[in-house]
Amino acid sequence: MAWGLLPLGFAFMMWMFGSSPEYIPWFGAASMLLMLVGGLAGVSSRFGTLNASKVGIGLVSICFGVMVWALVAQETVSVVFGLAYSAAATYLLVKALDFIFRDSGYVFEREWDAKQKIPRDALHDWDIKTARFSQTCMALKRFNGNSFVQIYGVVRDGNSYLRFDLLGCQSKLEFKALNFGVEWPEFQAIGLAQEE
Repeated sequence: MAWGLLPLGFAFMMWMFGSSPEYIPWFGAASMLLMLVGGLAGVSSRFGTLNASKVGIGLVSICFGVMVWALVAQETVSVVFGLAYSAAATYLLVKALDFIFRDSGYVFEREWDAKQKIPRDALHDWDIKTARFSQTCMALKRFNGNSFVQIYGVVRDGNSYLRFDLLGCQSKLEFKALNFGVEWPEFQAIGLAQEE
């Protein structure tokens, strides 16, 4: 993502000193594309991060940044607007990535028979996408726009596991205060291990 700041800095200096104004939109668009690649790399480090509203807003604002620079190239909007929008979009993306990496990383997993369905009755106030084992989101429960827990499957070394992944929790006190709405005894599990 840092590589995206370099062309944006060049665009700012070219605007400030009035040199080669025809290249400013190209540098601005290149900046937004490089930041988008960096943002997607950061988001892909954790499963399900696109469910957080902060992350979605950050990535969408960067995508709109490319369109803003296209409008600057057509002289529909000013270079100052393009620079200001790019700075705001970069700030939103940095805050989104900070949210992801500041998370406490509470991920728990249980060995699970892939042929067995998750018990719907054991999940209260959950949005159950599918009860069958899947390596995508099977069930999701939101606490607020940026804090949620999800259940998804993972296959590792020929064994299948069910993961309970909490995103948006930043402390043990916050973790203890959350009501997950899960009746654990109904989950017929072979083992329980916390991911490191």
